Amino acid sequence: MSSVGKPLGSIIYQNVDATITLLDIPHSISEAQGTPDDPCRDLLYSLPPQESPFQSMEPKSQKAKQKVQASLNRGGLSQPTFPQNLLLEGLAQVRAAHSGGFCLERKFADRIENGISQPKKRTIEEADTVESNPDKGFVISPVLKPRSPLLLSFSAMSNVPQALRMTDVAECAVSNPFPQSVQLLLRETAQKYIIPPLSTFWLSKVGTREAAMFSNAAYKLLPEPSVSAAPGQFDFILLDPPWENRSVRRSKSYETQRKAKDDSMNVLQDVLVKHIAPGGLVACWITNKKSIRVSALQAFEAWGLELVEEWAWLKTTVSGEPVCAIDGVIRRPYEILLLGRSTDAAINGAWSSDFQQPSKKRLIIGVPDIHSRKPCLKNLIEPLMANRSSYRALEIFARNLTAGWWSWGDEVLKYNWDAYWAKVKPRDAT
Repeated sequence: MSSVGKPLGSIIYQNVDATITLLDIPHSISEAQGTPDDPCRDLLYSLPPQESPFQSMEPKSQKAKQKVQASLNRGGLSQPTFPQNLLLEGLAQVRAAHSGGFCLERKFADRIENGISQPKKRTIEEADTVESNPDKGFVISPVLKPRSPLLLSFSAMSNVPQALRMTDVAECAVSNPFPQSVQLLLRETAQKYIIPPLSTFWLSKVGTREAAMFSNAAYKLLPEPSVSAAPGQFDFILLDPPWENRSVRRSKSYETQRKAKDDSMNVLQDVLVKHIAPGGLVACWITNKKSIRVSALQAFEAWGLELVEEWAWLKTTVSGEPVCAIDGVIRRPYEILLLGRSTDAAINGAWSSDFQQPSKKRLIIGVPDIHSRKPCLKNLIEPLMANRSSYRALEIFARNLTAGWWSWGDEVLKYNWDAYWAKVKPRDAT
């Protein structure tokens, strides 16, 4: 493991063809907050890693199993689509090649509130109060007309944030154009946020009105074509839609599609038509519910995307055991990421050869963290970009920012709140 104060690589193990990766979840997010010239040395607060599998929820009697199995045909869990033999073989390969734990050292919070890590009590200037807690969500007042993008300023004094009001940053493209991270202070709550280098965020819900305003801002901030994308377009778009499921219904942690005023998949169709580059890649997280997979694949077809890859994130304990039975009928220890490629134009060698073959499978193995915290895919996607240094990326329904990327969502600043971070060394330390 790297010494304290230096960036830790989030990829613990990866095979030669990058089809199997052991990834540390919180470190993948931390790593993506910086660049080689301005690495992030701070550590993201996390939950203690899972030591043993979850208590089994699987039916014990044959009659109960048959009853649950029957529900699969009524929109329950889909039949396994990611080959179980690949999950087991990938796990075995990692165990054979890697002798240590399945995650890196984590920084724990002093207390846990509502299943979310929270640091110890802070001063009012740092705003550790229920009223100002980002986990309760931002109250965003609708903007009546599109606004010009907001470019943040840079201070050589890293501890001097730029102070703005919520009305300044909501429903507005806020960009850090500098190769260094900058601090943002929201006046209403006195909360500080770390904005990664060369990143842009759009704080709003994903709705029809907001999408039109987002498009307007994207064309303004990206007026020139890149090597592979037209003005306002992105080479890679990552989606984590708020699919309906039982755990979210119980926790009421965010608004799902069923409760949302706009159907986000229809909204996304308009966004993708305008903003995905010819031959661009779209990745979409889905649950294991049969109807969700069908909806996602239907959306891919409507969006003009060809399914080219399918990834699984297999969740394990520290010792590498799946957190529940791989062949479970109630719960499965993995989530699926579908990757589609825009078929609007011929590829003509513009993309990695990895994507010129049908539905390749890849496996990510990682110890889960806070509920709904996904692995950051930046280090896994970048090698697949033909222009790694100049590609454009957008994450929709984001809960944190990523250096060099655009991020959009009503929780987009959540894990960039400085209360979620343990300061290890100043960001400009060497």
